[in-house]
Amino acid sequence: MSDTKLAFILRFKAWIVAGIIILLVVNFMPLFSIVPLHATQQKNLVAQFDAKSYVARFWQEDLQEAVKTAVDATVLLDLMQTKPADAAKRYGHRLGLSSSVTYFVKGQGTVVFFEDGIVGLSLHDNDLVMVEIDTGPIFGNAVRDGSGVLSISDFANTQDFNAVSAEINLQVEQEVLPLAVNNGKVGSLLYFVGAVEVNDFETTPTVLSLVPVVIEAL
Repeated sequence: MSDTKLAFILRFKAWIVAGIIILLVVNFMPLFSIVPLHATQQKNLVAQFDAKSYVARFWQEDLQEAVKTAVDATVLLDLMQTKPADAAKRYGHRLGLSSSVTYFVKGQGTVVFFEDGIVGLSLHDNDLVMVEIDTGPIFGNAVRDGSGVLSISDFANTQDFNAVSAEINLQVEQEVLPLAVNNGKVGSLLYFVGAVEVNDFETTPTVLSLVPVVIEAL
């Protein structure tokens, strides 16, 4: 047999072996797999953050701890007038480089007015308003940040962190503000717990704008 013919036979056998190997690889190890679109969508839905469920647990558990440790509103106001920096350091919560400090306060006050959706409370035996509750839509992150129990590092992204704040605000609007409205008769005595946000340029406020999480008629 000539060398040329022998070389051809060897190459032909090599091609056959290579073809068999390729068929085996393709059969047992596909180059790619097709995932149904609906399966991918279902997986993404499961992975989505459920802010409503998170806030339901927060409201029943973590928030109650913040309620227990809230500072008395009169104590905070007095300290703000004399040592605002100490007030912020001792009782405040600042999120990152935020230009405001949030507090969780409690107290009881007498309703001295209810006008344009604002309930004004006096903390002493006079008509001097020291706490105001806006019964309209709630914006901002006062409760989320003022509670002092939630951190952005607890969440996968800022979108989830902000979704929690929005859900908390909705909870306040639906469950707490109606109590302020229904009990906002002038002369009524109310117990309150809630969040207050104070901007850096207003370090010595005389009136606290409260986002309540607890309202009780006394």
